[in-house]
Amino acid sequence: MKAILVKMQCLTNMHVGNGDINYNIIDNEVERDPVTGMPTINSSGVKGALRQYFGENGNENVSKWFGDEKEKIEGTLKILPADMMAMPLRASKGKKAFYLVASESSVNRFEQLLKSFDVKETFAGEDYTDTGEVMVEGMQVNKTETVAGDKVYKLEDDKFRRVELPVMARNCLENGISKNLWYEEVVPHHTTFVFPVVVQNNEKDTLKSFKAAIDGQIVQFGGNASIGYGLCLLTAVGEV
Repeated sequence: MKAILVKMQCLTNMHVGNGDINYNIIDNEVERDPVTGMPTINSSGVKGALRQYFGENGNENVSKWFGDEKEKIEGTLKILPADMMAMPLRASKGKKAFYLVASESSVNRFEQLLKSFDVKETFAGEDYTDTGEVMVEGMQVNKTETVAGDKVYKLEDDKFRRVELPVMARNCLENGISKNLWYEEVVPHHTTFVFPVVVQNNEKDTLKSFKAAIDGQIVQFGGNASIGYGLCLLTAVGEV
């Protein structure tokens, strides 16, 4: 089997819902990994967004890449879930407004993906760290790590879980009168995710063409596309 890794950089806030009905203060919560509790996007959500993007842009390989139920065609590409790598946390102390921070489990997950799929090519990235003392969300950070090409701060999982995602108030108006107010959890812009795309060894050319097509594109994931949510810059690495 052969694989590439695709990095998603959120250019805008994103909401990929978990589909659950709940009676919490937050009406619409984001999808989370059942093991780590971190935000994630399941395979079907990633695949659906990519299929829609390439379909709208008239790519002739959509059926071959993702399959076609009507034509009973099975897609060549196997899309895995997108795992969150790092998220911006507000600075309590430091020169910047925010710092990109990864949890220990996210760092371990990225290293596992690199090793499992034998990906040696590295992502280009930025340095989100700073000189001097830095605190985020009231917690001091000093450990750094390079994750998906970005140099970020690293927090222990138990500390990272204390940070709550932003919650946005949404409102439906009729003739200027509020008819439906609800609260929605979002993954903030600048958050990064990574997902693998896998093929059998005899389909390397297919993976190569997909990598070339997806690299550098901006694709919309999740809901609320009409208000600009979910726009992500995609970059791909992996020797094919």
